[in-house]
Amino acid sequence: MPVAIIFLLLLDLLLVRDLAWTLENYQGKRFWVNFGISAFVLWALLFNIRGYWNLHRRTAVALLAGVAIAYFAQSAYFGVYRKFVTVFDFRFFATDPLMAVELWLEHGTFLRPVLAAGLACMVLYLIMRQPASPRRWLRWSKGGLGVALFLLVTLNWYGAPHFQLSPVAYAGNLISAVEFNYNRDDYPPKPTLNYREQVPEGAPSLVFVIGESLNVNHMGVYGYERATTPNLSRLQQEQKLVAMRNAVSIGPRTLTSVPYMLTGLQGVDPHGVIYSVPTLFNYAKSAGYVTALITAQDFQWRNTDKLFVDQDMDHFEQGSHFSADVSVSIGADDRVVLEKGIKPWLQRQSEDERPFMLVVQMSGSHTPFSRQVPADMKQFLPEENPNSINAYDNTVWYTDLVLNELFQAVRAEKPNSWIFYSSDHGEHVTGKGGAFHGDFQDEVTHNSFLVFPPASYYEAVVGKVDAPLSQADIFATLLELMQVEPVTPIDGLSLLGDIPEGRMRIVTAFMKTLHNDPRAALVFPDRRIWEVDFERSNVRLADGESVIPYRQMDKRYRQMFDRRINAGKTSE
Repeated sequence: MPVAIIFLLLLDLLLVRDLAWTLENYQGKRFWVNFGISAFVLWALLFNIRGYWNLHRRTAVALLAGVAIAYFAQSAYFGVYRKFVTVFDFRFFATDPLMAVELWLEHGTFLRPVLAAGLACMVLYLIMRQPASPRRWLRWSKGGLGVALFLLVTLNWYGAPHFQLSPVAYAGNLISAVEFNYNRDDYPPKPTLNYREQVPEGAPSLVFVIGESLNVNHMGVYGYERATTPNLSRLQQEQKLVAMRNAVSIGPRTLTSVPYMLTGLQGVDPHGVIYSVPTLFNYAKSAGYVTALITAQDFQWRNTDKLFVDQDMDHFEQGSHFSADVSVSIGADDRVVLEKGIKPWLQRQSEDERPFMLVVQMSGSHTPFSRQVPADMKQFLPEENPNSINAYDNTVWYTDLVLNELFQAVRAEKPNSWIFYSSDHGEHVTGKGGAFHGDFQDEVTHNSFLVFPPASYYEAVVGKVDAPLSQADIFATLLELMQVEPVTPIDGLSLLGDIPEGRMRIVTAFMKTLHNDPRAALVFPDRRIWEVDFERSNVRLADGESVIPYRQMDKRYRQMFDRRINAGKTSE
C-alpha cells in the first residue's frame, strides 16, 4: 500500500497538475498542511477499501466511478485554468450542464484527464482486490480518523482545495456547493430583492478597494513629508483623485470593518443585524451587474466568506489562490493578485456589455510590515526590524504602486468607471514593533478614503473633501450609482447628496462579527472622540481624563447606540 500512496501522490502533482505548479507551490506552509492532511485521508481510504471488490461490489464500483469523475474533472479543469474545480463551477454545471461540456470540448484536453482517471482507478481497483484487515476495530478507528481529517481539511478555514489531493478537494467543494445557499437560522432571513431584467443605460462599472492597516499620517497624498504616494499625489494634481480628509473607520479591526463596509452599516451591532441585510453583491446583482470579489487575504477566516459568497457572486478568488503561504497575517503579494487575478478578470469583462461591481481586498500594510513588499521593490532602507517605520513606509509606497496600476487597468476597460478606496482601519506605527490596533486613537480611527470619479463628477466629489464621512458612505454612494434603493436601513450617506456639517459617526468593536467588545467611539465632526464603555456604563470625554455616566450623555447621542442595543431585547 505504501507504493500505491506514493504513486497517487506523484500522479496528483505531476499529471493532474504539473511540475511547474508543484515547484511554484511546494515551499508554502499552506501547501504542506493541506496536501499532508489530505494524504492521510487517502491513506485511511486505501486501508479501509481493501476487500471491497469481493465483499461490497456495488459500493466498490460506485467508488471507482466517483474517483474517475473527480480525477477527470480536476485534470481537465486544471489544464485550462491551472486550478481545481471550485464551488462556483459546481453551481455553473448544475445551471447549464450542456454549456459546461461544450466549453470543455472547445478549450480542454482529453487524453491527460482520461489517463489520470484511468491510472487512479487502476490503483484503487488493485487495492480493493487485496484482503481486508481481519481486525474490525482497526478498520473502524482508521475510518473514523480519515473522516475526521477529511472534515478538518475541507471545512476548516485553513483548508485550500487547490493544495489538496484531487478527490479530497473535489469532494470538499461538492459538499460546500450543496451548502452554497448558506443562511443563519438564528437570524431573520434577508429580504427578497427585485432583480432587473435590463441595466439602465450608462450605468457605470464600479470598483471598491479595501486596504489594510493604512495610516493616513504616512501617506504623501495626505501631507506626509516622505514621497510614499507619488502616483496618488500625481493623480490628485491631475484632478483624477479626491483624497477625503475627514473620514473614519467603521471599526478598529478587520472583522469589525470589512463586513460592515460591504453591508452599509455603521455603529454597534450586538444582536447581528448584519446577518439579515442584503450585501453589496446582492444589490449589485439585482441591478444587473456582474459581481466579483478578489482578495489577497484569506476570506474564510472566521467564516467571513459565508456572509458574502452566495448565489449573487459571479467570481471569487482569495489569497490562497495566488500564494501557498497565506495566513491570517500574511496575504498574497498585492501586485501578484493584480497581475494574476484582477487584470485577467477585467480583460474578460471587456467582452461583456454589462457593467461590473468588483471588490478588491489588499494585504496592504498588515504586520509584519516587512513581509508585505518584495525585497527588490523596497524604497526606504534599511528596515531596522520587521515593523520599523521604513518597513511600514515601504508598504504605503507599494500600495500606491498597485492602486495606480489598478486605476490604469480599470479605466482602460471601462473609461467611465468609479473607483473607491478605503483601508479597513488605521495602524499604530512606532518603529519599535506594531502595536495592535484595537483602540480608538486617531491614527486607528482616522481613515484613508480615496475616490477616483469620472471627470464629469469631479467637482461634486471634491466639494465633500472636508465633510465628516464614514466608510459606510461608500456603500451608499455605490447604491446610488447603481440606481438601487436599499430595502433595509443603511447608515451611510451618498457622496452625491448632502453631508451634514454636524454629523456624528461611530467607530466600534461592539459587533457580532468579532466578539462583541462592548466599547465604541463617538466621533465628532472635528474628529474629537468620546469613548463609550458599555460594560461600565461610562463615557470618557475627549480630554482623555473626564468620565461621565452613560446616562448623562446627551440623549441624541445615546439614541445612536440604544437603537441597536435595545433592538434585540424583546426577542432574546
